[in-house]
Amino acid sequence: MSEEKRMFDKTQLKLEQFKFQPHKDYLGHIFRWGFASKFVNRKTKVLDVGCGQEQSFARSLGGSNINSVPSEYVGVDLNKISNPVKRKNFTTMDEFNFIDKHADIEFEFGKFDVIVNFEVFEHMTLEMGRLLLDGMRNLLAEGGVLIFSTPIYCSSYKQARNHINEMTKCEIEEELEDAGFKIIKQFGTFGNMNDIKKVATVDELALRNTLGEFYSNDVLGCFLSPKYPEASRNITHICVRQDDPRAACLLIDSVVKFNGEEAGSSRDK
Repeated sequence: MSEEKRMFDKTQLKLEQFKFQPHKDYLGHIFRWGFASKFVNRKTKVLDVGCGQEQSFARSLGGSNINSVPSEYVGVDLNKISNPVKRKNFTTMDEFNFIDKHADIEFEFGKFDVIVNFEVFEHMTLEMGRLLLDGMRNLLAEGGVLIFSTPIYCSSYKQARNHINEMTKCEIEEELEDAGFKIIKQFGTFGNMNDIKKVATVDELALRNTLGEFYSNDVLGCFLSPKYPEASRNITHICVRQDDPRAACLLIDSVVKFNGEEAGSSRDK
């Protein structure tokens, strides 16, 4: 499952590849950006680790929900970013090795209420991935949330060629725990329908079939996955620091927020 030939893989997901026929990989990213924006409001400091050359999450903030513009946004990436986001209180740090320089971020900006890390962990060796998690834990403020996503290794499917290290669901959970995080919620991002069929209800499958009369398989691949992370090929983990004195409260809050009563940031309450 782990490949040690490369320290990092700098592959980027780009809209140009999918804008005429969206693929579930790109749809998964779009849905993650929308989900993460629920944790952001005008008082929130956001750190986007591995923001990507297109900085899509940063550009999505304030879109359908103008209140999702943070008080401060910092995006860092190992690649060169030729067209960085230029908005008030938005900072881009490109060609930036977070693992080596995350202390520089704390020195300049302090700690962050929300840290997002989408599809980065699998693009580095396990040793580097552990350092990545350590750095993000150190930069997460009290009461803060890490939104972390990565593919799930499954022996039935081949590991993506541009991935250095895919891990099973249990292995990723152990790595997050060992790094000092507590997982308060998980959502699947997209999955294989053969796996979803094993856990979904009859009514859910019937609705899926009805929607399938219109939607492509790429859309349907994302449809039931949030409810069934155990049957998904990609999971978004919502984490807090284990040593956070507010962790228990955040865990209780998550039961309310993620059952649909209140989907916004806890700081809106």
